[in-house]
Amino acid sequence: MFRAMELIKVAALAFALLVALTTVAVAAPNANLEVILRPVAGAPDGGFGLVKFRQPKDADKIVYLDVWVRDLTAEHSYNLQRATDTNVNNECTGTNWLTLGQGLVPAAITTDERGTGRADLFRNLSTIPLGAEFDIQFRVIDAVTSAVVLESACYHYTVNQ
Repeated sequence: MFRAMELIKVAALAFALLVALTTVAVAAPNANLEVILRPVAGAPDGGFGLVKFRQPKDADKIVYLDVWVRDLTAEHSYNLQRATDTNVNNECTGTNWLTLGQGLVPAAITTDERGTGRADLFRNLSTIPLGAEFDIQFRVIDAVTSAVVLESACYHYTVNQ
């Protein structure tokens, strides 16, 4: 009987620890994102992209965007854009599309002969307060026609504290 009570106490403690860790993980701010880009309706099937969105915890408040796309038109240029909205509800309604690049200078993602391209981009967030939260969505557009070829779901982002 005594041994059974000890086992119940250990199980209850383990459960409480698991709940506490889960709560902390859910409450943690989203300063780093893995953004998946999928084809929009009407775009060629098979296109795909990934944005590794990283903001180191430092005074610079720079977001680094490692962008990779595949199965797009060969030897062609594309741009990565983002839109934000401050009504944080996981529904991206922002229409403030901004072309990303090297700071304030837009930069293209150029594909090779197989339709694969990479770009290392960054954005300075020094004018945005620490802890600011917003919903953010990404898309890849054709640099010539501005047609949207890839888009992401809606993500929640918090400026790193």
